[in-house]
Amino acid sequence: MCSMYSYRTFDEMEVIDLDKKTDGTEICPKRFKGHEETKSVADVVKSLTERVDENGIFSICVTRDQMLERGIKQWQRQKKSSPKHPLRVSFIGEAGIDNGALRKEFLTEMMAGIEKRFFDGGDNGKNPKYSMTDLDKHNFKTVGEIFAVSIAQGGPPPNFLMQWCYNYISTGEVDQEAISERDVTDPELIQLIKEIEAADNTTLMEFTDRILSCGYTGAMSTQRKEDIVRSLVLHSTVRLLPMLQQICSGMKLYGLLSLVQQETDICRQLFVPGSFSKMDSDFLVKSLSPVFSEKGTMRHQRESKVVNFLQDFIQDLEDEEEGGKNNREDMPEETKSEDEDIMKAERHTNNMNITVGKFCQWLTGQGHIPLSHSEREGFRIIIEFDHDCQVRYGTHHSICYPVVNACSCSVTFPIAHLSTYVEFKNIISQAIVHGFEFGRC
Repeated sequence: MCSMYSYRTFDEMEVIDLDKKTDGTEICPKRFKGHEETKSVADVVKSLTERVDENGIFSICVTRDQMLERGIKQWQRQKKSSPKHPLRVSFIGEAGIDNGALRKEFLTEMMAGIEKRFFDGGDNGKNPKYSMTDLDKHNFKTVGEIFAVSIAQGGPPPNFLMQWCYNYISTGEVDQEAISERDVTDPELIQLIKEIEAADNTTLMEFTDRILSCGYTGAMSTQRKEDIVRSLVLHSTVRLLPMLQQICSGMKLYGLLSLVQQETDICRQLFVPGSFSKMDSDFLVKSLSPVFSEKGTMRHQRESKVVNFLQDFIQDLEDEEEGGKNNREDMPEETKSEDEDIMKAERHTNNMNITVGKFCQWLTGQGHIPLSHSEREGFRIIIEFDHDCQVRYGTHHSICYPVVNACSCSVTFPIAHLSTYVEFKNIISQAIVHGFEFGRC
């Protein structure tokens, strides 16, 4: 009996101080190496990648539980190496050997965790959370280092910062005139601003202590509401500068901070929302590269059917993620008869919180569209097919799951167990949720 969940396999930085020579003497580079050729995000990534010191390894070993906290702790306690070297990741209790895909998966999870744990805001951008504890632990410096490593070594970019945060990182100054209420992300301050805007002269006095603690020293009256709110907005940003300063310190890794300061407009795409599309069904489906049997054979027909199931699955994930509903009006009658089972499978998949990005991460280690044009063009997922599991395990074995090799970006589907879309969706959903570990279950 074969009962494995997606057997995933793999074949497979202190900071570079760009202001010092190899002998330790100080230098003051005026331009980033390759500055004249920097014309796109791809050039930025290439420049940073070339700064990774190949004469060593920066090893991180963590469990999948509490990956963010454990990852940051292990990152900070490294004594024999530093993140200036290539990152190599291993998960405790798993057999995976990192040739790149494990690193991408770790960086993907770390970046998502950092955004949730250390930042506040919405789709328009996020600010660092005010936390003296994290500041004292130098956690925000580590965040800046992870930003640099992720960009340089195949992970996703940190494109979730507020515009004013990026402006401060790139210039070292706060443009007070450009900051507005929209840039406030602290829930308590947002609520206070709303209460002040709705207050009259009597109720406004209830907020006196809180207003004064934010630096306002003028008269407390409804005629001064605009000045009061402005004071709160500036307070909300200025108190975050120590966090941003630590992030800048970490971003000195590979000279990322210098590059951002020199190529502000190009690098903005890496840090501010709006420049990169998230992984979607169109990109992923176009990346599929099936290895079909000879045309006209029964094997080819079955393989083609599974590929169609896979396309439907990816598109259904996107529809569910967007909150849409699939239109089944044009389905053939034999498919309509399975409609109830399909909808149950969809609800089951939705409850598992599987997204298109999560599915891609399961297959390849990364859940984002590659940053450079050449990487996007070369991004392929090899689809192979197993017709012989019944020969190996007997005709009465219960189930087989897809076998993934994330290093080679390939997946092998067990044809005998994927006769219907309902079977396909249930099996692959279970494989994704339970099969991120690298080894046999």
